[in-house]
Amino acid sequence: MKATTFEYRHQTLLHMLLVGLASLSYLRNRVDIVWAIVRHHSDSSSWERLVFGFGALLLLASAALETWANAPSHDGYRQQQMRVARILLVLAVGLLLPLPGTIVLLAGETILILRLFLRGEVGPADLPFQPCPTRVSLRSAFRIAASKWGLAASMIVFVCTLQDRIAEIGAACSVVLWLALNAGGPGQIEYRLTVFSPLQGV
Repeated sequence: MKATTFEYRHQTLLHMLLVGLASLSYLRNRVDIVWAIVRHHSDSSSWERLVFGFGALLLLASAALETWANAPSHDGYRQQQMRVARILLVLAVGLLLPLPGTIVLLAGETILILRLFLRGEVGPADLPFQPCPTRVSLRSAFRIAASKWGLAASMIVFVCTLQDRIAEIGAACSVVLWLALNAGGPGQIEYRLTVFSPLQGV
């Protein structure tokens, strides 16, 4: 049940693949889960702004938590905070998807995070590698979380306008921004894989 080494080392890739899979639900249904619930309400716009405003807060919290976890002055509980940031992100993105996509995303992320959590609970004898994140500057920490900050900004603009196109363009720009700032650059978190030995920790 615990995550494999591939899952552990390629968490971002698996997360993006899962989001892409969930987004395919738009091909059959363009109505997101929030609008499907509130569209028959007499004040649907206000309810939509309220729910997506909450989603924007989730994205802001996710971005802030990931930035804090990667900050140079922060040392403890990094993995736990990154997972919480990921959960907040998934909850917010789920609001933008049709019901089937939301179910796929939440179920898939729950399974992935649970498997990662179980792997984190096993002892050193069961883990062939140990990730040791290098320290990064505060500026780099913001760069690493750039996509989340961009998504949060897009969600805030969407709350004000309720224009789907803005949310779609904002999401695409956030991904492009993250790739431009982090792909192959010094802002990425690098992992030094060290093999466990009987002498380690002695």
